[in-house]
Order: sequence, then C-alpha cells, then structure tokens
Amino acid sequence: MSAGTITLTHNSAAVTGAGTAFTTDLKAGDIIASVVGGVTYTLPVKTVNSAASVTLIKNYDGPTQAGAAWYAIPRDAMNAITAQLAADTAQALRGLNYDKQNWQQVFSGTGTITVRLPDGSSYTGPAWNSFIVELGKKANAGDNSDITSISGLKTALSIAQGGTGEKTPGMKLLGGLGLKSNSRFLTTTGSYIPGEFVPQAVYDSRSIVGYANIHNWPLGISAGVQSGANGTDQSGVISLLTVRGWPDDSGISASCQWFMGATKAGYRYPGYNSVDAAWYLRTEYLWCTRTTTVDSNGFIKKASPVIKIFSDGKFETNNESEGAQVTREGVGVYRISNILGPHSDKAWGGIDGGFEIPKDRNGQRLLWLDYEVDADGSILVKTYHRTYPEAPAFARNIKDGYEESDPIDIPSDQFLSVRVEMPQDSIWNLAQKAAQEEMAREEIAEE
Repeated sequence: MSAGTITLTHNSAAVTGAGTAFTTDLKAGDIIASVVGGVTYTLPVKTVNSAASVTLIKNYDGPTQAGAAWYAIPRDAMNAITAQLAADTAQALRGLNYDKQNWQQVFSGTGTITVRLPDGSSYTGPAWNSFIVELGKKANAGDNSDITSISGLKTALSIAQGGTGEKTPGMKLLGGLGLKSNSRFLTTTGSYIPGEFVPQAVYDSRSIVGYANIHNWPLGISAGVQSGANGTDQSGVISLLTVRGWPDDSGISASCQWFMGATKAGYRYPGYNSVDAAWYLRTEYLWCTRTTTVDSNGFIKKASPVIKIFSDGKFETNNESEGAQVTREGVGVYRISNILGPHSDKAWGGIDGGFEIPKDRNGQRLLWLDYEVDADGSILVKTYHRTYPEAPAFARNIKDGYEESDPIDIPSDQFLSVRVEMPQDSIWNLAQKAAQEEMAREEIAEE
C-alpha cells in the first residue's frame, strides 16, 4: 500500500489525501487503485497538484469514501500490461485462423489432409469425407446387404449380436435372456397381459397429476425423479422407485413406492379411503441417520437442526445446523451464535425442551441448565453442578471442589444436545431454496 489514505467523492475528479506523498508517489498518467465497498477502482491521474491533492482524468463514479487505502500503479507498468495483452491477442487470433483452416479441411476435404497444430507441428490424417466413403462400402456388404435404412433390416439380430432375436416392434422376449418362461418385456400399450411387465428408467414423474393415485404411475417398475412436495413433505426433488404390480384395484396391495430426499426417506403404500371409496398412497417415514440424532444418553431423537456442545467449547453440527457457531466464554458458559434461538419442536418438548442434558447410569441429570436468548437470536447456555444428597453415596454426583449449583463445564466424556432454529440465509435453507427454484425453472421450461 502507498502512504496515507485518500478521500474519494462521488462524481468528482478531485482526490484529497491524508498523510500522502502524491508528488513523490505519482505523476500524470499513473493509476490510483483503491477498494471501495468490495469493488476495486482504477483511477487515472490527470495532474498532481500537491502532496495531498490530485485531479483525475474523469470523475470518480463510485460511492463517496473517506480514509480509503490506496496504491499507485506506474504508467510504465500499465503500458507493459497493454503490450502483453496485444501480443497474447495476436497469438490467439493466429491460433483461431489455424483452427478455421483446419476445420475447413476436415469438413470439405477429401482423402488425406494435413492440419497445422498451434505449436507449429502438423498432423496428417483422413478427412471426414473419407470416413463416409468407407462406411458406405460396409453398409451394403455381408448379411442384410440390402440395408439402406433401419427399415431394411430383414434379419433379426440375435442375442449374441446384441439384439433380441425379434423383428416385430414391441414383441415379447422369452427365455433367451435367462428369464423364466413367464417373464417378458414389452412396450407400454395401456393394456395388460398376464406375466408381463414394463421396465422404466429415468422417469420424470413431476408432471403427474394426482400423485396419490397409484393408477397414474407406469405399470411395472419405474425409477426417476419426483417433486418432494408431492406427498413426502420436503423441498426440492427426491429419488423415487415405484412398483405398480397390478393394473386394477383387485391387486392394489402389490404396488408401493420408496423415496429418498435431502431430509427424509420412507415409503408409500396403498390405503383405502372409505369416504370416497378409493385407494390412495399413504406416506411412512423411515428413521435413519439422515433424519435422527443420538443424544448424549444414547437415545434416538428427531434431528434437524441439532448442535452437540462438548466440554471445551468444541461442537458438531448436522446438515440443517451447518453454519452455527459455539464459543466457550467461561466455566460452564457456552454461546451459540448464527441462529434464531431454540427450536419449538414438540418432539423435543417444545421451546424449553430442546436441550438434552447428560445423565448418569441411573438416569439422573448431571447438570442444572439455564439459558438466555439475545436480541440477535444467539443462545447463552449456562451449566451448573447438580447433586443428589438423598441418593445413595454412589449416585450423589459429588465432585471435589464443586458445591451444588456451582458453575461447571459439561462432563468431558459427554455432550449437550441443543435443537435450534436456523435463519433463512443459513447454508441448509439457502440450498433448499436453490433446489426449489431450480425445480420451478425446470417445470417452466418443460411447459
């Protein structure tokens, strides 16, 4: 950085300095570089008026800024950069001309051609016309010698040749692929023939209207993508595997779905609704490491978003709480920041129940806990020593140097679980918002 600071005024060519030596550091044609509001401005100097005053070639168009750091860029350095850019541009243009000439030969040349490479070397090989000529010689030779288009294929390709052994479109394939005699593949026809099924892949089910009706899904097995809002109570898109094993309600229980998303996993099965006398897919969620957390006492609880706080202030976040921070401010004092206070999830006991306190082998809490929520949403957690004077000696939780209610750190071999509310601009929430927006754009594009 150059000496002193400068003041830049919006729509003004005047620059004033404090502690600067403009007459030494600058001359006409040099550049003043300064960062204002995260944007780098390069300002060419017209005249150097004094050690604390210069005039720019054109008015400064950024926001007014006083006490800004700056550095001088000599005119000679800028000239050198410009010359190098010109040389690099000329070299790039020469390369483009070579490429244009080379591609012209590839597209329109015949026989063997020679192309020139950027390093000055050359390569000799066939033009594309040569490939066309040679392929034309192969297409009318051997078996199926009358082929001029796919419709000219008279002899069915065998399984060994990579075919099915059938010439008729949609014809069933029996046995030859190692399938049982009643296992067959056929194209979707809307009709059902016993023993047949339709395999589907990369199936986009986001456009399905009435997703809860299994009859709106393809017959057979389909795998693909679905909107998470369609029956699974989550944002973004999810992976989906659907089995529709029977075409009508007489075998409706042979149908089901499995799904996996960013926050939930589970399955859907047909259930009968007596009100409208119809079958609908019902959702069941699976509890797994994606959707649950294990507290300090070994119990599984519903996750998102959860923070684990350890004795020395170290902490762990899950996907939903990523971005939260924990700082140990003193004995038994921990501050959780970048959050919006405790979470009110009833699964954790509501807003005051989002704390899982370490327990001993008898299920007794080892700590008293208090907390405060600051105006910015951060939580100040305070832990205190807890004793049980009426319990047997082995269960009184007596610690040398600590009395009842003395501030004390979380036990070193355990942790405190806290469920929090994350702001809208958290890493997780922004990712979910981006996924929703991307899905919306895709749906608009498909329309």
